[in-house]
Amino acid sequence: MRFLTLSLSLFCLMGCSTWEGVQNDPANHQKIVTAAAYGLDGCQSRMDDLAHTNVKMLEHSRQLTLTILSFGYVPSYVCIGTAPYEGSNPLPDLSIQ
Repeated sequence: MRFLTLSLSLFCLMGCSTWEGVQNDPANHQKIVTAAAYGLDGCQSRMDDLAHTNVKMLEHSRQLTLTILSFGYVPSYVCIGTAPYEGSNPLPDLSIQ
């Protein structure tokens, strides 16, 4: 029974640690990028790798308790950022001069 409980908890932690990816936001001409890493520099680097461009970090959260309880398996930072679409036309300048 203990083995089953331990296996189930490790399986759940593995699901928490792989929560990253890129989502398209065509209405705002941008990509939403989510990444997880053990530090903020690693998080920024991982977001840049996922989006294949420079990503502007909007927010980050630290999940220290989950990292400690998983013995370091789950990364301690989850970061969210945005990147422009490749090849998208810039928004027109609507200011009157």
